[in-house]
Amino acid sequence: MHKALIVSAVTALTVAATPLLAQDMQAGMDLYNDNCAICHGNQGEGYPKEVVPDGAVRIKKLAGDSGYWDFAVFKAAVVDGTDDHGRPMRVMPAFGKTGLYEPPGQMLTDDDIKNIQAYIRSFAPQG
Repeated sequence: MHKALIVSAVTALTVAATPLLAQDMQAGMDLYNDNCAICHGNQGEGYPKEVVPDGAVRIKKLAGDSGYWDFAVFKAAVVDGTDDHGRPMRVMPAFGKTGLYEPPGQMLTDDDIKNIQAYIRSFAPQG
């Protein structure tokens, strides 16, 4: 009887949490598409130097390992425009200073950043 109650409780919690996870993924997708895809590509493929008009900079590929940065590193990249070594990136906006492109000027919350990171983690790794 005790085991059945535990299994029922865990199942109920899992089912109850599922819509929230889907909503978070949708929120991450919306934020990514409105603010990140223009530079990083629709599926996080990034752009090599050869594709960028001035050829001077490569836009970071997000599909694969950078989607798996720990939250602090990912947040620093998004909010401060710094890489995983804390160095400023040349073309990455510091959304923590400027706010978002869409909605204009909106500041990101930690939940927003987690939602974006969750969405990026859904991309298939690129070669």
